[in-house]
Amino acid sequence: MGKPMADYAKLPELEEYGAWFKDFADLYREDGILQVTWKTLDMPMHHSGMAHRAVGQLARMIGMDMKNEIVIFTMLGDNWMIESDPDGWETYSELPTQRFQHQYFDDTNLFKNMAFDIDVPTIGAIPGPGFHWDSALLADLTIVTEDCVMEVPHGQGGLVPGDGMGGLCQFYMGAKRGNYYLSTTRQMTAKEMLDYGFVSEVVPKGQAQARAWEIARMWKKMSYENRTIMANIMKRPVRKWLMDDFKLHTVSEQYGSLLRIAAGELGDENSRYAEAPDLRELGRYAEEGRRVVQEGRGRRDREPVQAQRHPGLLQALSPRAQELIPYNLPGGGQTGLLWKPYKYPQNTL
Repeated sequence: MGKPMADYAKLPELEEYGAWFKDFADLYREDGILQVTWKTLDMPMHHSGMAHRAVGQLARMIGMDMKNEIVIFTMLGDNWMIESDPDGWETYSELPTQRFQHQYFDDTNLFKNMAFDIDVPTIGAIPGPGFHWDSALLADLTIVTEDCVMEVPHGQGGLVPGDGMGGLCQFYMGAKRGNYYLSTTRQMTAKEMLDYGFVSEVVPKGQAQARAWEIARMWKKMSYENRTIMANIMKRPVRKWLMDDFKLHTVSEQYGSLLRIAAGELGDENSRYAEAPDLRELGRYAEEGRRVVQEGRGRRDREPVQAQRHPGLLQALSPRAQELIPYNLPGGGQTGLLWKPYKYPQNTL
């Protein structure tokens, strides 16, 4: 046999692309099983435009590395993502190009790359409560701990709930129940998620990663070819949903947010309220509110936390945004957007 005219293109190895994403994920591979532990620096992942983009980018790199035979997605610490970087959305306010790239490309690529670029079996291991659980819910199996609660915060937080989380509720749980959770921001318990077909298994606290590895090692006993083809069967339903519906969801959220920017109701350097001095402080205030309520998260009967409002906050927002304050910030209102505790109605579904 003669020598080929050109060899295979050289792609980065795990150590190289792992270094590229060292601020966003720890990568550990053993016997072909790759564990991706999301983080921000040495802390649990903080939601930001940078982290949002990195998830989709890393998914593509993982899919191109054929040494990754099974992938586990999890989070550093005892919860899923529960905090945001208050300075992590600066480029979202750069109209039109930067915001367009974030919302049109990044929002889509996170889902698309997770579902279409990774052709091997995947498991999401969620160690506790949190938000933006997309990467774990897009996995073929999803394991949550018994204390886990989730919500779709956008609808009652001033946005069209179209970033994909609400769509996953419709897809996994059915339209009526999914519509209920995406429109009310009501939180789901681990038992409810299991009963509704949203997750695969509920395990005791601290056991999500161990259980994921147990299943991954079981899969490893199958032939490489069989388990990889099996993965295609497991991914097919969510891939069909993404092809049919997902872009409509993301573009709808983008369109709604741009209308709110044009009306001056979202803090943005190009909106007519951009000169307000305390818009950035709003993010910091919201972040503090999120931290305040973490200890009481798992209880369905908890009372509202009365957080002290930032004195300059109301002056920094438009009149319409001021009206939405009780629904958007800790200390008032009836939704869980910032993980603000409140008494939930009895589940009637």
